[in-house]
Amino acid sequence: MKTRNKYTIRIVPAIRTGAALGLAIFATTALQAQVTPPPSSTPPVATDNGNPPNGEKISHRAKEFLKDAAQANQMEISLGDIALEKSQNKDVRDLAQTLRTDHQMNFSQLQPLARGYGVELDASLSMMNKHTVSHLQKANDADFDKEYTTAMIKDHVACIKSFDKAVADVQEQDIRQYAQNTLPTLRGHLMKAEKAARAAGVDQDKISSLLKELPSSEAERGVTLNR
Repeated sequence: MKTRNKYTIRIVPAIRTGAALGLAIFATTALQAQVTPPPSSTPPVATDNGNPPNGEKISHRAKEFLKDAAQANQMEISLGDIALEKSQNKDVRDLAQTLRTDHQMNFSQLQPLARGYGVELDASLSMMNKHTVSHLQKANDADFDKEYTTAMIKDHVACIKSFDKAVADVQEQDIRQYAQNTLPTLRGHLMKAEKAARAAGVDQDKISSLLKELPSSEAERGVTLNR
């Protein structure tokens, strides 16, 4: 009887020790589960060969569109800076501030989209765009507002055509969606550029000649102000 009691006494601490160890392991596992961060939801990072991790390659058409859109954004930001420095016309300054703010935001949306496809967007302007910036920087104060607003109409007509074409032609759904989402802003910019051009004294015939470059469907959408 005494031998059995000793055995029982010895086995009870062992059981208690095992139970305590099990609870400690369970608590540690639960704590790790709590502090482990969830999977990242950031856009995919391109691999060394320039393609997304899933191996999907971007089409040439989409890649060129992304680069053109980046240049358009950078161009409007640069010219907006110049207009805010040189213009004294309220409508022109309002246009410049709007374009500068909206295109900065648009470029910030464009960058992760392009990066997800392994496309590096050049932050510097092309030689042609640098020439345009230089020309407006050197423009006489008396001529600046007319030249700037005329350039903004011309640029936004070109952008609308480019983005419309991307919606129709680009096969990558997320890039098409980016183009579709940006079009209303570009059309609003064009309306604002027309108003500023009139305020700056640009001849109506000149404005109308620039707007003729729009696709015929644009008139039906009421993109521009009544002429």
